[in-house]
Amino acid sequence: MSTSQQLDKLIEEIKLFIRYAVPEEELGEAGALVARHRHHRRILNLLREYYVALPDAREEAVTRITKLLQRQGVCLFVLSTTSTAHLYAVSVDEVVWLGEYPGELDAEVLAFLGFSHQVEFKKICVPISDLEAYAGGVKDKSGECPACGVEEGEYHLLGCSVEVCPWCDGQLNKCNCRFEQLEADMVDNEEQLERFLDLLTAKGRIPFQEEHAPYYPGTSDGLDLDEKER
Repeated sequence: MSTSQQLDKLIEEIKLFIRYAVPEEELGEAGALVARHRHHRRILNLLREYYVALPDAREEAVTRITKLLQRQGVCLFVLSTTSTAHLYAVSVDEVVWLGEYPGELDAEVLAFLGFSHQVEFKKICVPISDLEAYAGGVKDKSGECPACGVEEGEYHLLGCSVEVCPWCDGQLNKCNCRFEQLEADMVDNEEQLERFLDLLTAKGRIPFQEEHAPYYPGTSDGLDLDEKER
């Protein structure tokens, strides 16, 4: 199934959930927001999760989405409805509801996002009226790793299939350099992974650049077509 077909299927699922989750007078607005973000898989996954779960059992249409920050492949989105706003953490393949916005994050989430305490996080939680709506109408792309979701210039999440090996310039999760550096036939435990990460960091990890993944599966319709579709 091609990327566009996958997105179309996701959109149809969202539209189905909207029919059962949104009052009739809000259906038009809900559908328009989905159409605006029809090329953005991460946003579509977010909308699907919202309409499936309906936080606090509120049957309300999403009116606006704002990207609060992005770090280590995870985006914090503020999803606004007619009466409230919700905070979500969204990675390439997972959506997690963190509560109403503004709210408090647990210590583990704060640390992952680079905040030492709640006060630092609260500084970026400006009023809803001051948040700029996330732009729609553009395709997933640019400046974001298609596999692990880090932004251009950030280090990949360890194990990402796009990361370039600093020893051989090949695909890090496919080449044999990890075995050679660890002098092992297998890498199958946490201790080995931690040691390899230390060796990788010492050698000099290669941050993500968009040109590293121009042909990564899922980034173009042509590569995803099976033989019958070509």
